[in-house]
Amino acid sequence: MEDARSLTRLSPVTAVLEEEGYQMYLGQGCRLTGVLKVQGMMRIDGFVEGEVFGSDLIQVGKEGTIEAMVRAKHIVAQGPLRGDIAAQEKVELLAPAKVEGSIDSPVFLLEAGVLVNGTLKMAPANPSLQ
Repeated sequence: MEDARSLTRLSPVTAVLEEEGYQMYLGQGCRLTGVLKVQGMMRIDGFVEGEVFGSDLIQVGKEGTIEAMVRAKHIVAQGPLRGDIAAQEKVELLAPAKVEGSIDSPVFLLEAGVLVNGTLKMAPANPSLQ
């Protein structure tokens, strides 16, 4: 029988994410449908459908897939994203991301190789939202 210490041991990926300050990690092979709200940073390498709300950074890895409305302070995506996204500070799309939907952010960064089909709205950051 395993003792309590071995049961609480973190995988190397989870340990690194925890060290970097992530409060939530959805790994490959995981699927979430519904409303996801996280206070702090989150990384998604699985599939999310519905609505995603983050108070800080939402990072979508190459293996992550989002079919949802996404709202956060800062959004970084490498995986496919279908739905409307809005960031209070910045949206960064990194290859090989594919985005279908509207993007609303005061700062928008697009890396070569990213495909976007939708609309972009850029207005100065609203201090009252931060």
